[in-house]
Amino acid sequence: MGMQLDDDQIEIIQEFVTESRDMIEQLEPAIIELGQNSDPETMNAIFRLFHSMKGSAGFLEFTHLTRVAHAAESLLDLVRNNEIELLPEHVTLFCAACDFAKDALDAVDASFSDDTMSAAADSISAQLHLAIDGPATSAADPQEDHPTTPVASEPEPVFPEMEITEEMRNSFVQESGELLQHAEQGLLAWGEHPEDADSIGDIFRHIHSFKGNCGFFGFAHLEKLSHQMENVLDRVKSGSRLAVDNPTEQLLVSLDLLQQGLNNIAEGKEDFIEDLDSHLEALKNLMTPLLGDLLAEEGVDKLAISSAVEIQKKPVGEILMQQGSATPEQIANALKRQQESSDEAKAKAKPVTRSKVPAKRQDIRVELGKLDNLINLIGEMVIAENMLIHNPDLKGLELENFGKAAQHMSKLVRELQEMAMSIRMIPVSGLFRRMIRLVHDISVKAGKKVDLQLIGEETEIDKTVIETITDPLVHLLRNSLDHGLEPPAERMANGKSEKGTVKLSARHEEGEVWVTIEDDGRGLNREKILEKAISKGLIEGDGSDLTEKQINNLIFAPGFSTAAQVTDISGRGVGMDVVKRNLEKIKGKIDITSKLGQGTRINLRIPLTLAIIDGMMVRVGTTTCIVPTLSILEAYRPEMEQITVTPDGDELARVREHFFPVVRLHQILNKRPDSEQLCNGILIVLEYQDSRFCLFVDEILGQQQTVIKGLSDFIGTVPGVSGCTILGDGGVSLILDVGTLVESFDSKKELADAAAISKGDE
Repeated sequence: MGMQLDDDQIEIIQEFVTESRDMIEQLEPAIIELGQNSDPETMNAIFRLFHSMKGSAGFLEFTHLTRVAHAAESLLDLVRNNEIELLPEHVTLFCAACDFAKDALDAVDASFSDDTMSAAADSISAQLHLAIDGPATSAADPQEDHPTTPVASEPEPVFPEMEITEEMRNSFVQESGELLQHAEQGLLAWGEHPEDADSIGDIFRHIHSFKGNCGFFGFAHLEKLSHQMENVLDRVKSGSRLAVDNPTEQLLVSLDLLQQGLNNIAEGKEDFIEDLDSHLEALKNLMTPLLGDLLAEEGVDKLAISSAVEIQKKPVGEILMQQGSATPEQIANALKRQQESSDEAKAKAKPVTRSKVPAKRQDIRVELGKLDNLINLIGEMVIAENMLIHNPDLKGLELENFGKAAQHMSKLVRELQEMAMSIRMIPVSGLFRRMIRLVHDISVKAGKKVDLQLIGEETEIDKTVIETITDPLVHLLRNSLDHGLEPPAERMANGKSEKGTVKLSARHEEGEVWVTIEDDGRGLNREKILEKAISKGLIEGDGSDLTEKQINNLIFAPGFSTAAQVTDISGRGVGMDVVKRNLEKIKGKIDITSKLGQGTRINLRIPLTLAIIDGMMVRVGTTTCIVPTLSILEAYRPEMEQITVTPDGDELARVREHFFPVVRLHQILNKRPDSEQLCNGILIVLEYQDSRFCLFVDEILGQQQTVIKGLSDFIGTVPGVSGCTILGDGGVSLILDVGTLVESFDSKKELADAAAISKGDE
C-alpha cells in the first residue's frame, strides 16, 4: 500500500486492526482449548479466524501478516481433515502465530505497514511450514495407535465452547452496519460517476470485510449473498464486461437484504434472507461468461489464455491471434456466444425496486473521557440537589409543593446516576479470558499441570476499575502458579492429583465486587515469611505476637520475596507491593487466607462504584460524618446493663446474644461529644465481612446520597476515612471507611469473642 493514504484508507486499516484484535482476543482461549479438547467446532472457529485475517490483510497488502495467517490456516486445515495429528507443539505454534499477529497489528496501527515484521514472519512461517511438511507422511499410523477420544461430550469446565456472546453479537452488528453504510455511500457515488474506478475498490473492500465477519460468526445467508456481490464487484474491478451497463441498482437491493439480515441478528434472530437463491441467481445473471472461459470451450489452450490475460494491454482475442494460439473463427464464435449470453441475462433481469431498510443502530462508540465527564457532572448535580433540598434557609418552613417537587427531582437524579453508572459497567469475562493464555504459557514454562476455572464471568465492573486491576491480577496469578502450585511429582508425593486447580472468580458482595484467586497448592509458609521479614528488618522481635493475618500481609512489603531462586516468572521481590498500591488507587483492599499444604485464597475487594454511595449522616458534637448504608445492620440507644467493660478498659456492647466492641467516633476524630455516657448516645451496629462492631455517635441526622470526593494529596490517606463529601449547607463531611475501622479494631474483636465465651461458661 502506498505511503500517502487518504482518510478513508486510514479508517479501513484502523477498522481492520480493531476487528482483528477483537477476533484474536476472543479466540486465544479456544486455541489453548485445542490442546485439551480437539472439538471440531473450536477448530472451525480458529480456522475462520486465520482465514478471515489472511483475506483482509491480503487486500490491504500487509504481506507478512498474510503469509503467517495463510501458513497457520494451512496447518489447521490439515489437522481439521485428520491428515496430521494435533500435537502440543502445534498449539504452541498457533499461540506464537497469534503473538506475531498482535505485534504486526501494533506495527500496522503505528505506521500503516507491516514492513518491520519481515524477520519475525520468516521465523514463524518457517516453523509452521516445517510442521505442515513434517509428520504428514506418518500421520495415519499414530492415529490408529492413539485414538483421540472425543471430549466434546464432557468439555472441561474451564474452557466454555466458542459461543457468540451478547457482547460479540453487538460488536458484530455495529461494525458490520458501518461497513454496509460505507458500501452504500460508495455505490451511490459510483452510480453517479461510473467512470470512477477507485470507488469500486473501496466498495469491494467493505463487502469483503463484511463477508469475512459473517464467515467468522457462521452467518451463512449473509456470507453467501455478500460473496456473490463480491464476485460482481471483482468483475467490475478487473475491467470485465457485465450484462448490464451499471449494476448499482441490483447491488443496492442486495445491500438492503444484508441490512435486513443484520437487523434480524441485532434482535437475536437468525440471519435469514427470504428467497436467497433467486437473489443469488439475479446477481449471477449480471455476470456474462468470461471470454477466456468461452475460448477454452472452443478448444484454445488454457495456458495460452492465462498468459494472454496476464499481459492484457489489448483485447485477449487479439493477443491470442497474434500468438497463433487461436483462429479468427474461434474468437468470433466466443464473442458471439458472449453477446448472446449478455442479451439473455438482460432479458432475464427483472426491474429492481429498492425498499430501503433502516439500519437498527444498537450502540455507538463513546470515548471514555466523555463518560467520565458525564459522571462527574451527575455527581455535581447530586451535590447541587442536596444543597437545594437541605438548604438552611428552608429550615422550619412547611412547604408541601416544594417537598413534592424535591422528591420527584431526587428520584430523577438517582435514575440518571444509575443509568450513567450502568453505561460504564462491562463484564469481567474479557479480562478473565485473557488470563487463560497467561496460565497456559506459565504452566508450560514451569512444567506444571493446571486446571484454570473461571467463575462469575458475567459479573459487571466499572471499565476504569478493570484497567486498574489487570496488572494486579497478572501478578497474583503468576504467584499462584509459580510459588503456590507444586510440580506434578511433588503433588503426587503429597497425595494430591498431579493437576493443580486455580479458580478465578468474581461476584457482587455488600456493594463491592470481589475478585478471588484460589489455588490448591503449598499455601503460605509462616516460618519462611517471618524469617524473611526479620532478616529484612520489617518486624521487631520474633513475630510470635503477630496474628496470622498480619503475617500474611507481610508479603505486600516492598522488595519482599521468599522465592529460593529468581525465575523469569517471579521471585524478584517486585509485584505484591505494586498489587497493593494499584488496589489502593481505586479504594480496593486485598485479603489473604492460607493453609499450609492446602492452598491460598486471595480476595480483591473493589468498590462497585467510585463515585456515589448511599450514606447515613451522623453527628458527634459539632462534626458530621457519613457512614455507608450498606454496612449498617441496626442502630439503638443502649441501656447501661448492656455494656461490659473488660479488665483492660475496653467496652463491649451486648446485642441480643452477641458481644461487639464499641468504637467511640469522638475518640477517632478527637472531638468533644454531647455526652461521654453510652446510654445518652446512639450505637450503630456495623458489619464488614464477618466482623461486627458498634459505633458510638451523638445523633443520626438522616440518609442521603453522597458523592465521594478524594482527600487532597496534601492530607494524604487517613485511616478509617475513604473520602469526603459536600453537604447541603456547603460544608464538608468525612465519609467513614468501615473496612479500615474493622481492621484497626481486630484486637477488640478477639476480646469480644473471649467475653462471649466467658459469658457462655457462666
